[in-house]
Amino acid sequence: MKKLIFLVFIVSIHYSVHVRAQDTTVNDAHNLVSAQDITEAAEQYIRGQLNENNGRIEVAAHRLDPRAPERHCEQPLTVELANNQNLDRQATVQVACADNINNWRMYVPVRIARLQQVLVATRTLSNGHVISANDFEMREVDTQQLRGSTYTDLSTIIGARLKRRVQASEALQARDMCFVCRGEQVTIISAIGNLRIEATGRAQQDAVLGETISVINTRSERRIQGRVSGTGQVTINQ
Repeated sequence: MKKLIFLVFIVSIHYSVHVRAQDTTVNDAHNLVSAQDITEAAEQYIRGQLNENNGRIEVAAHRLDPRAPERHCEQPLTVELANNQNLDRQATVQVACADNINNWRMYVPVRIARLQQVLVATRTLSNGHVISANDFEMREVDTQQLRGSTYTDLSTIIGARLKRRVQASEALQARDMCFVCRGEQVTIISAIGNLRIEATGRAQQDAVLGETISVINTRSERRIQGRVSGTGQVTINQ
């Protein structure tokens, strides 16, 4: 009888130790923080700070070494910018744990790309090329690659002339073309009430739609100011 009681006592101790060991393993598993957890926390934080009203935003954290040992943290991670920064192309995010047992922090570089739909060339186009409907299409472009005004309406650029070579997949910008080009013949439209008078002139500078330029009336040789209203067209409102 004593042997039986002793055997039951030993089994109970073994079971208790085994359960505690299992509990510890489970708790540790819940508190482990992997490299992926850290990078995802940094990306999620940056996304929450940005406004996507003006286009789509891509956020990509620098990938930490997945072979690095996992860290422990018994509290939710704290995430913030490492210093006072403008969220432009890149930011550094501090991901930290500050519970009663663990106290660590990591700095994660995050790349930010703001994307907008603009017209880009479907093929390489040479200097002097007159734009047609098949030359451009809408695609997403990183706004950091843009240095001037871009276009989103194909119908507004048809007939314009390129002033430089435009590579395939390159975004079209205002500086790349002219609706009225210097030295070229233009139609001068003079609108007086319901009366419309047309004359011929020479453009004195390059311009795009809406810009005001000087033209010389080829008949009177008089220099006048007008607004570019179309390809090869300048309107004077009187």
